[in-house]
Amino acid sequence: MDKEKETMEMSPKRSFLLCGIVVLTSSILHPLPGRAWASHQSGNAPDGHRVEATISAVQPVVKPGHQGNGLFYMTNATTDELAIVDPVTEQIVKTIRVGKRPLGVTLTQDGFYAVTSNFDSNNISVVDLQSLKVIRAVPTGIGPDGVTMTPDGRLAYVANSGSNDLTVIRTKDWTVVKTLPVGKSPDNLVFTRDGTTAYLTNCDSNNVAVIDTARIEVLQYITVGTVPEGIVLTPDESRAYVANNVSDDVSVIDLRSRAVVKTIKVGDAPAGVSLGPDGRYVYVANERDNNISVIDAATDSVVKTLPTGGKFPVDILFTDDGRRAFISHRDSSDVTVLDLETEKVVKSLGVGDPIQDGVAQK
Repeated sequence: MDKEKETMEMSPKRSFLLCGIVVLTSSILHPLPGRAWASHQSGNAPDGHRVEATISAVQPVVKPGHQGNGLFYMTNATTDELAIVDPVTEQIVKTIRVGKRPLGVTLTQDGFYAVTSNFDSNNISVVDLQSLKVIRAVPTGIGPDGVTMTPDGRLAYVANSGSNDLTVIRTKDWTVVKTLPVGKSPDNLVFTRDGTTAYLTNCDSNNVAVIDTARIEVLQYITVGTVPEGIVLTPDESRAYVANNVSDDVSVIDLRSRAVVKTIKVGDAPAGVSLGPDGRYVYVANERDNNISVIDAATDSVVKTLPTGGKFPVDILFTDDGRRAFISHRDSSDVTVLDLETEKVVKSLGVGDPIQDGVAQK
């Protein structure tokens, strides 16, 4: 069986689900102005359950790739919960019941709220991180997968993989202001720093939608590889790197011409893609190879391959000092810590339940 056919059969998303896996979200508990960046992927757990993932960061306005340290926020699709995990003690310190089958998770710019996208509830849950209670449930489209905040924090964009659209929600009063049709199985969305443009991967359309956020309209679609999932922008926002899960490559998009200028072969089933702390390297999680391809952004070539220490890596998050990376894994149900200087895995944080979908880091 060829890989594309196998992927179509193994993934429930192909039959009206999504394109997402384990969610790492980096944020803060106390107010701090900043911007959000997100990516997320999808896959199947060994028991057939769908696992979705997002990696989101809320931090001061600095170059992409800096995510900060602290607590993890983790969505669990089997228990319908948002869990707060202390990575030092490796203990879950609090669980909060949200909607049904939460997949994506992000945090507001002020750090007061966590927002989960609930696939089976067709809504988002807004969690007050002071009271640790759900204060609002907002209806979305069918099968909300990922959720991303605009840089100014005024709007939340929810990618609905079932209805092939975006629900745009005003965070001031949590009101839906627009529903925007996009490609098939929309997945990861990232904004430019000024918030004027968004780029969205559409897994089953094999393209990236370019969205004008002032009008909330699609300007055009850029064809990439097969089943695009993760996407990240370079610090100068001149290029985007898109991980194509089935064609086993990364599409490099020139954002001025809005055209693919290079295709980089990586490992088997690339999913999550992250920009390193110094902005020089792009890190790609290869799900089936259990490793990370490191791309030099200056030459657009793979310069090294790093171990992950787990099975089916999906997302990567970096500490502010750039010394360590946190890597979430679907099949081994853990988050491993990679020392980027020694290039060795130094710790594994077992998170318990075999289906963990989101993790946030304070």
